[in-house]
Amino acid sequence: MTMCLFSTNIHFDYDGHYSKAGDDYEWISTDVSLYAISFKTSPLEEITYSLLKERICKKMRIDPLTKKLNLGYIPLVVEPKRQSYILDDEDVFVYPTSVDREQRRSILHVEDIQEL
Repeated sequence: MTMCLFSTNIHFDYDGHYSKAGDDYEWISTDVSLYAISFKTSPLEEITYSLLKERICKKMRIDPLTKKLNLGYIPLVVEPKRQSYILDDEDVFVYPTSVDREQRRSILHVEDIQEL
């Protein structure tokens, strides 16, 4: 029996903050680049909160022991627009499975909060 591997690609914007604009919230980026990581895995449940943060730190060459990062996104299907933070494995599962009618996913926002 062969196992079918799937690829879950996540695009993220590193280092910015949320700002209220009328009734909506928007992401204000301080970096002009957009980054991506890819998980080549079988079930989506294997992408955990700690693995997601670890992969972002590796991509950005950040020591996870010295930085505090907040992960969040603005769901495409929520009005008014509000940020949704990723706090645990369940939130991680919801993020890549939440898509709009055209199967588009929100960009993951990575807030660099502070040095630990």
